[in-house]
Amino acid sequence: MPQAEGSQGQIIYDAETTYKTDPGTPDCKLLPFKSESLRLSRDLVESEAITGSRNPKKPGRGKSNIAGAVELEINPYIATILKHALGTNVTTGAGPYTHTMKIGSLPVGLVFEIGFKDIAQYFKYNGCRINSLKMSVPSDCLMSGSIYIIGAKETVGGTSLDATPTDLGHKPFDAYEVTILEGGAAIAIVTAYEFTLENNLDDSVYVVGGAGEKYSLPAGKVKVSGNLKALFADLSLYNKAKNSTETSLKITLSRGNGLGSADNESFEIFIPELLYQPDAPVIAGPQGVLVELPFTAYYDNSAEASTMQMILKNTQATI
Repeated sequence: MPQAEGSQGQIIYDAETTYKTDPGTPDCKLLPFKSESLRLSRDLVESEAITGSRNPKKPGRGKSNIAGAVELEINPYIATILKHALGTNVTTGAGPYTHTMKIGSLPVGLVFEIGFKDIAQYFKYNGCRINSLKMSVPSDCLMSGSIYIIGAKETVGGTSLDATPTDLGHKPFDAYEVTILEGGAAIAIVTAYEFTLENNLDDSVYVVGGAGEKYSLPAGKVKVSGNLKALFADLSLYNKAKNSTETSLKITLSRGNGLGSADNESFEIFIPELLYQPDAPVIAGPQGVLVELPFTAYYDNSAEASTMQMILKNTQATI
């Protein structure tokens, strides 16, 4: 009997129109990934009955919990994933297209399928929502990220939800394609940047007679936080932190002309209002000194009316 090989695994996904229910006509997309840990876990509930014997009785079944992370390389064709992390999207253009995503009510949900193609076994997870999105922009490699998913229902079988998923390709952005604006001005001393968007999903909603599955996954208040690491050249960034001066961060990844045609895609991540947390630079050794600036984002009065905005330009008409 052959053993499944990770190199032949795949993840496909599609949007649900009814929570925990497959789309009527699945149109799944292939999701390139580095690793995944999405799975069902369920506790066994021990019986407390006293029966005149020291031997335990058969345990019962606890609640089902479906959760896990997918590690990614960030490419120009993950707009559906981003929309389900932030909430809303407006698409404009007639080809190429511009997808503008902001914080808002989350879509109904997603269905993910983990496929072990070489042994024809498929693990389908309905009622999935993205609890958190993380991204990091290093100075010398591919842009990476991860999504943490919470789901509601697992179905396992020998047939895929969609035997011919759409492959949108995978050309991840790298550090050579990055520009950063801090407070609206170009900054060239950043060595690393990372952020986390948290949706704070309520994963405690179970009902009697619900077969141990989550009934719903209500979204909580969004939290956006991160860290900017830069060369310590002067006090400008540190003073912003110490004085609680509002600032902004805009990270743009762009190839070619950046207008969205094939091999000319772009991805902009904009945090219009944030505060740095003071964290004074230290001398850790004889090497160059860095300053690290943890930050928290918020919405007060920015024109974008969103704690975070993402704009993706590509050839994908609908997401």
